[in-house]
Amino acid sequence: MSFRWRNWSICISRSMLFIAGVTGGLVFAGTSAYKPEQQAQYSYQQLMKNVGPGLMRLSPDQKWLVLASKNDYPSIHAKGSEARVELLGREFDSDRPLESGSLSADKLTFIQLNTGQSTELSLPDRKIHDVFWAPDSKSFAIIGVSAKALDVWRFHVSAQQPEFWSEVAVSGQLDSPALVWLPDSQSVVIRHSAMQPVDASTMHAATMQVTKKQSVQTRVYRHTLDSEFARLSFAGLLRQQAVLLRQNGEKHPLTAALLLESISVSPDGRYLLVQHFADEVQPGVMLNRLAREYQIVEIASGKVRALLPKLQTDQQRAREADAAARGSRLVQWRPDVPATLIWAQSIEPRGHKVEAQYRDAVMSLAAPFTELPKELFKSQWRLHQLYLSGYGRLIYTDFHAGLKQLRHWSLLLNTIHQAPTLLTQYDYTNQAEFPGELVTQALPDGRSQLVSKKSQEVYFLAKGLHRWGDGAYLIRQGIDPKDQVSIFKPEHQQQSQTPVYLRIQDDSEWLIVSTESAQRAPSLWLNKKNAANQLIYDWHSDAVAATPKPVLLEFQRNDGVQLYSQLYLPQHNGNDLLPAVIWLYPREYRHHQQQPKPSQQETFVPIDPLGPLVALYDGFAVVDASNAPIIHQDGQEPNDTFMQQQQQNISALITALKNTGRIDTSRLVLMGHSYGAFSALSLLTERTDFRCAIARSGAYNRTLTPLGFQGEKRTLWQAPDLYQRLSPFFYADKIKTPVLLIHGMADENPGTSPLQSEMMFQALQANQLHAKLLLLSKERHVYRYRETIEQMLMEQSTWLRECAQIN
Repeated sequence: MSFRWRNWSICISRSMLFIAGVTGGLVFAGTSAYKPEQQAQYSYQQLMKNVGPGLMRLSPDQKWLVLASKNDYPSIHAKGSEARVELLGREFDSDRPLESGSLSADKLTFIQLNTGQSTELSLPDRKIHDVFWAPDSKSFAIIGVSAKALDVWRFHVSAQQPEFWSEVAVSGQLDSPALVWLPDSQSVVIRHSAMQPVDASTMHAATMQVTKKQSVQTRVYRHTLDSEFARLSFAGLLRQQAVLLRQNGEKHPLTAALLLESISVSPDGRYLLVQHFADEVQPGVMLNRLAREYQIVEIASGKVRALLPKLQTDQQRAREADAAARGSRLVQWRPDVPATLIWAQSIEPRGHKVEAQYRDAVMSLAAPFTELPKELFKSQWRLHQLYLSGYGRLIYTDFHAGLKQLRHWSLLLNTIHQAPTLLTQYDYTNQAEFPGELVTQALPDGRSQLVSKKSQEVYFLAKGLHRWGDGAYLIRQGIDPKDQVSIFKPEHQQQSQTPVYLRIQDDSEWLIVSTESAQRAPSLWLNKKNAANQLIYDWHSDAVAATPKPVLLEFQRNDGVQLYSQLYLPQHNGNDLLPAVIWLYPREYRHHQQQPKPSQQETFVPIDPLGPLVALYDGFAVVDASNAPIIHQDGQEPNDTFMQQQQQNISALITALKNTGRIDTSRLVLMGHSYGAFSALSLLTERTDFRCAIARSGAYNRTLTPLGFQGEKRTLWQAPDLYQRLSPFFYADKIKTPVLLIHGMADENPGTSPLQSEMMFQALQANQLHAKLLLLSKERHVYRYRETIEQMLMEQSTWLRECAQIN
């Protein structure tokens, strides 16, 4: 299970804060750098404190727990912020094998679960990137981060001190383990970085690109591998090899230098599965659609024993969600046998619009890998995931993009002649039907497998509102589809409890549970059968501001569609009518019943410096309207009626706010980020009943994204009127409301180039409308740096107080 509290994942890159403003005919522009002596109206730094771990690792013997906190908001002047390269939507350090946003912890907390005793440990002159337990639980490896490299340390439980293991350069890039253990708990295989940054001065002065007939691109992506420099940079920065590191520090290369993505060891410890990008990386596609190749390497000899069919560059899924590239995908080891691979490969690569009896086949290949792969079974829909238990049970999911349906199937691999059993089928666009995620555990050898009992029962964990109810539910699923038992569910509304780890010991279940309330930060508890719950760790701090409990607004728009919003009120607000910030983010639904009702579980949510609730400190009420529905109507696409439906949503919301008797509807402010920013400015082209707006990192000219946007699949040339109608840029002269535009200068999102805000500001300026533009140095689509966020918050506060006339 994954475990995190913050809802934003954050990354960054560039180098100066720029503010421009226009009022009537007066234009001024200049630079504005953050100065420490500038005091925010409130302690915005307090909002950037961490609550909860960035890393949590349970030992295989279930006796020890390692925690580490992550600095979510580093300084803009921190090491590595200057030298980064944007490629394929990722941001790589150019002088060490890391990506921006990677975990960088100062210390670890090491906890003995039986006693609750904890120890803090750190590395000399290094931060900590990750931790990997040995299979015997007697030690764990630590990846240390120095100024120029990542190295390996080892912590022995008996010694209680970390010791240096090897200076071998480790790669912390991409979303896979940097290190995997062999079964002997003495040796590891690492992803060794052989990065070679490219000198830009050696590149050609010109780049040629040629159209391809088979291209089905649906987005204009930036930072793709369209130039020789980009391709060489990608190959140079991600060049790695698998290296065996023994206990005594000896190193033995197992592969040549490759564009290595992931490694995992077979259950018997004899073979290494190596997944890497093909050398002929393709222009115009993002990372998840590049071609992959697979090697099976014998660890003892370093020899390649087999190659799986290459996964081709994905040119289909761009327009067909349930299409698939030809070749092997979802490749993994079977955990119930010594060394057997299982994977999916397409029979018909095109999507549901092309009729086919079967879409995919599931294949298998056993050691010594000298025979041809064996087909296990075929699927009628596109395979989505394969989940395997240590006892030979396979749960697989397939989906149909046209029907919006996803299914869970169950199969016992040792009785493969039997037909798969359908466990669940649901509309994956409808949260109310969601059965939960299958519970898995990561193993020391780099594999992942289902948490399962010997009787073949597996588990689903569902959180929020879902088919089981409201809150966190843990469901035990037997072989029979009807054999479903809830083994964990909410006890009361005043407290929220969520399983973090589920493990099986002596065929009995036990849990580590996170417990929190609206005013108290999460704490970890050991939950074992027939034993009192035991406190493991507590993150509560009175210094961290908690989100106040909201008032749930339930109302209807004039066509009968049910709407929900949440109203947050500032403390000590008295009886006066309050100005309000409305936080927008419309969402598409096939029918209005799919709109989720906000969960009523009591959870601890720190006031997010990147969210709208900071406005509470300025005396504003805040309205969360981030699930405002845009419904498919009369066979039309949602965007065909977007403007009308958004008007209906906001009119109904204003009426509901007026009916509370708490809100001054003559002092309303629109605010949104990304699609919410676009939505706010779209409303302003047709309405004048808002005092001002704040629009962050939005897209305002749809002709700059001519191949589609958000959920829109039609191109500019197929629907030119639609693209113009949904571009506030073309109606800038209709906007009469003051607007503060904010944008990260290194925004990597395909649809929200900084040019979007710059052009929108110029359009407002040309029409002599009151506007300001704040460009945030080095910031990406989601902002990260302390200094830029603090300056943004001060500018937002000043803007809100001026437009609502609050002293």
